[in-house]
Amino acid sequence: MSLKTDIEHIDGVVVLSLAGKVLEDSLLNELLTKLDSELRKASGKIVLNVTQLDYINSTGINFFIKILTKARTQGGDLVFYGISGSVKTIMQISKMDEVFTIAETQKEAINNFNSK
Repeated sequence: MSLKTDIEHIDGVVVLSLAGKVLEDSLLNELLTKLDSELRKASGKIVLNVTQLDYINSTGINFFIKILTKARTQGGDLVFYGISGSVKTIMQISKMDEVFTIAETQKEAINNFNSK
């Protein structure tokens, strides 16, 4: 299964949903370019829905760090929700779960921005 993406705006926050596997840079570079304009509209606030994400490798971790950097550059942040399975394991092994803000639900992730 290849990577499938969906971008929507909810309560002034960009919600990026990823499904499948994050394995290669080619699609991710296009997505980063698209996210630039979306993040400007949302003041850098982005929620990453990974409930349907099956697998990531170092390319995925790098992609997440790039999104975090873009968000913070615009005064926002990145919040994950729905981390489970092998994605959760890789995030824990790489200690990225200590770098990123992780929520249980979409509502909790979006509310993270409203409480600041």
